[in-house]
Amino acid sequence: MASKSDSLGFSQGASGIVVRTASSLRFDWIMVIVSVWWLGGLFIDGWAHSNIPQLETFFTPWHAVFYSGYLVVAFTLLTQVFLNVRQSTLTSGQSTSFGSLLSTALKDQNWLRAIPKGYDLTLLGLVVFGICGIGDMTWHIFLGIERSTEALLSPTHLGLALGIALALTGPLRAAWRRSGATPSWRQLGPVIFSLTFTFSLLTFFTSYASPLISPWPLLTVTRSATDGITAILLNTAIMMGCVLLIMRRWRLPFGTFAFMLGLNGVLMLAFHPHAALIAVPTALLGGLAADLVYRFLQPSSDQPERVRLFAFLVPLMFYILYFIDLSIVGPITYESGIQWSAPFWAGAPVIAGFVGLLLSFVLLPPQAVPEEEE
Repeated sequence: MASKSDSLGFSQGASGIVVRTASSLRFDWIMVIVSVWWLGGLFIDGWAHSNIPQLETFFTPWHAVFYSGYLVVAFTLLTQVFLNVRQSTLTSGQSTSFGSLLSTALKDQNWLRAIPKGYDLTLLGLVVFGICGIGDMTWHIFLGIERSTEALLSPTHLGLALGIALALTGPLRAAWRRSGATPSWRQLGPVIFSLTFTFSLLTFFTSYASPLISPWPLLTVTRSATDGITAILLNTAIMMGCVLLIMRRWRLPFGTFAFMLGLNGVLMLAFHPHAALIAVPTALLGGLAADLVYRFLQPSSDQPERVRLFAFLVPLMFYILYFIDLSIVGPITYESGIQWSAPFWAGAPVIAGFVGLLLSFVLLPPQAVPEEEE
């Protein structure tokens, strides 16, 4: 049966269920642009918590940048919802005065239908962030300001992280519901940016276990090897989870992984600027290596063996480059070469590859073979 429109211009399917307003590529790009402000504010605030010991108040310039970014993202989404409601009233021939539009939006919860597809969880994330932001201010007033790892594990900060994650993945969800995207930066740019933001958010809140800013192989502490291996495994799981997710849905343009990992390497310097010669070259060259392997193998869901090989090679090469970088930069920057024994530094890239390989089975499980009838 053909679809029809209700009195407010929203299309309605044969089942009578109101069809949500579709997002557009233009709006996805706008959301990416305003999200840069918000995510940038997060890393600026992370820098302040890590590098300013006298920070003793909630009301700081860093929080001002962070929370103003949130307000800009919220304003952008709500403006689009308002414009969608206005378009529906124009289609139905009703008055477009502000009072009429507000009445139309509230009637039968039409504002929910006007949220672009994929951005419903973004709105939820904005609400979660707002509630946790008030809670965070209260926490700081009564319990003080956390520093270093404490700031990453604060319950209110983890609530803020959940809200940001739900909000910043809006362009990714919106594009996932659309079809026909060509493997170009113009078409898939919002997807790549959105996933990069999400990846960087995850590495932000696990920065206490980041090999890029904590060079465990250069340390002589007894537990540096086991701690470093654990950190490598955790970061490999986060990195390859994001990489395999975007591969599952799209054919990607060249430079995707260099951008994703390289930008993340730059952002992580907020916690330890002195690690620039480790984080940036490793992340950028590791991403470029992933792009080259991706172009050579052309992994896809109908060729699972290539996907698994790709998932193994990317972290393997990433951490080979990491140890090469440490061996060059360590004596210059940290006045120390690699202190790990050969089994540790040689085995770390291999076990990281195994993590990527295992994740490929989670995202792309083997097809079940039907039992033969006797």
